[in-house]
Amino acid sequence: MIPIGLIKFAGNRIYKAIKHNRELKKIEEYVNKPNELDIQVKQLQKNNSKLMKENEELQKDIAILKKESHPPQEYICYRKCGCELAKTK
Repeated sequence: MIPIGLIKFAGNRIYKAIKHNRELKKIEEYVNKPNELDIQVKQLQKNNSKLMKENEELQKDIAILKKESHPPQEYICYRKCGCELAKTK
């Protein structure tokens, strides 16, 4: 005959092992499955990469415009009245 103390001990050990296994599964699901924050971070990263590409394109466009534009000119009044202007050299 098996002593009752041994049965209780074995039962407690089995119960703890099952409980521990279920907790590990919950933790594993929490860690491995994407949650709301993971999804939001991915969306932000995607939007950030799009904005970075747009920024690069705009910087290129600005560089082209600066290259093709004429240098700033200063003007003076011919008669010192402000009506006719001529370029300075």
